[in-house]
Amino acid sequence: MRLGKVLVAGVIATGLLATSALADYNKGYKYYNKYVKKKAHLKSTQLIKVLGVKTPDELKALFADNGKGLIEKLKAAGQDKAAAGVEKIIKKGKLKDLEDFLIGIMNGKIPAGCS
Repeated sequence: MRLGKVLVAGVIATGLLATSALADYNKGYKYYNKYVKKKAHLKSTQLIKVLGVKTPDELKALFADNGKGLIEKLKAAGQDKAAAGVEKIIKKGKLKDLEDFLIGIMNGKIPAGCS
């Protein structure tokens, strides 16, 4: 009886952890739409092409040093509005959420309207 309660509690805890892991992706999607897509009219899949990254590790390297590599690459590609949007996301402290969202895009998790 006691073992059953422990197992049920473990299943519930695992479900809660899985839900919170998705929250970062969803927050990143929200901030991307608000600050990058609406301002620069650049869909997330197009952003990946503009950045010229092929693997999630290459994308993570751009996010190192508080996203400076990402901003520099966007400005070099002539995407100043997108770079300004990313800077606003950084000021809000949501760079990790944006990174999780873009890695999700690279892994094939593309929400409707972003392709």
